[in-house]
Amino acid sequence: MTDEIAFVLSNPRHHAEILLPVVRRLLADGHRCRVVSLAEFRGFVTPAWPDLPAGTVVRVLPWHLRKNPSLGADSELIGPGTSSRRRLQGLIWAAGLGPRLAWLLRRARAVVVPNDAAFPYGHLATAISGMNVPLVLVQEGIRFPLPGERGGEAYGLGGARVVCTWGEGSAEHFRRIGVPAGRVVVTGNPRFDQLRIDEHAAAGEALLARYQLPARPLLYLSNPIDDMGYGSTADKMALFARFLGAAAAALSSVGAPLLVKLHPREDVEAYRRVVATTALPTPLQVVVADRDVGLFPLLAIGRAAVVLASTVGLEAMVFGLPVGVLALPGHGHVFEYVQRGAAVGIPDELEAASAALRRLLGVGPGASAQGGSASRFVERHLAHRGQAAAHVARVILGTCPGPM
Repeated sequence: MTDEIAFVLSNPRHHAEILLPVVRRLLADGHRCRVVSLAEFRGFVTPAWPDLPAGTVVRVLPWHLRKNPSLGADSELIGPGTSSRRRLQGLIWAAGLGPRLAWLLRRARAVVVPNDAAFPYGHLATAISGMNVPLVLVQEGIRFPLPGERGGEAYGLGGARVVCTWGEGSAEHFRRIGVPAGRVVVTGNPRFDQLRIDEHAAAGEALLARYQLPARPLLYLSNPIDDMGYGSTADKMALFARFLGAAAAALSSVGAPLLVKLHPREDVEAYRRVVATTALPTPLQVVVADRDVGLFPLLAIGRAAVVLASTVGLEAMVFGLPVGVLALPGHGHVFEYVQRGAAVGIPDELEAASAALRRLLGVGPGASAQGGSASRFVERHLAHRGQAAAHVARVILGTCPGPM
């Protein structure tokens, strides 16, 4: 008997913030749901989520496959794969992960995933295609072509019955890479349905006190570009070290500190070592936030944000922050933040980067004024705010065979 809508997630914060509002919506409407957590497979811990009925959440693994989620691109399980990595992934799938997921999903009328390409989601998408069960992909982050991404293995091309996109900007991307237009639906991102910016102000002020910051900081919001194929982990750390020099020169004029927020897969101590060993042209207070610090409280106290190639730039714009995008060596600005005039491009060169940061901070010639462009950019990439969970739920139900 198939009577459940199954949601598979591996990041207990980001994926859960996108998918659980949909789960709660469906449960409230009387539909049976199951949340299948791969968090332990990725080195995280599956939370209790006490508002969900008992038995709704199941863990694929009862223990951590790896102790730390911040392995970076050197991990044999993560990132665009070499042949050896793909062989290892195949062995792990066949030896236990695949059969375990098949058992947990045996009653599913539809399977909802945030990814259909990265391991093990690509393997899962292939398996679902042979089960005659609809697969629904709910976009997990901003989308753009990645280096080394092989055609049929690109995110979005895993055979989903429907791809739920955050906005028309992402819908254009999915159609461009070959997803049939009829399978692409703009639903919005449920993560932002209940966002109240003022609710994060107190937590942000507490962070100012916790880290003894004398003023609102410039935020450096990193992400694992090494996992995405933009160079090695060492290349990424060298880029950060060069940025520190530019930031010191720019921030000295406004007396602001720098606060670094990492992706869960990045190594806090490695960044702190770079801060401790990098010679700066002028003194600069640099804090690398602890792993428990959430993004939204930081955005509530930030003066501006610098990003690399991730969704955090969009989130910073939602909070009204000016955004700068650091150019990636050999690739430039890989998402359309800068190209559409919504963000300041920051070159990977000391003097030019320092000048761009001063513009971002609103000082010196050509001070940043991206307000209108940023607002239009958010509208392009985040549709249906406040109603996204309902839109996603309707799409999922529309794929399910027979009465629910």
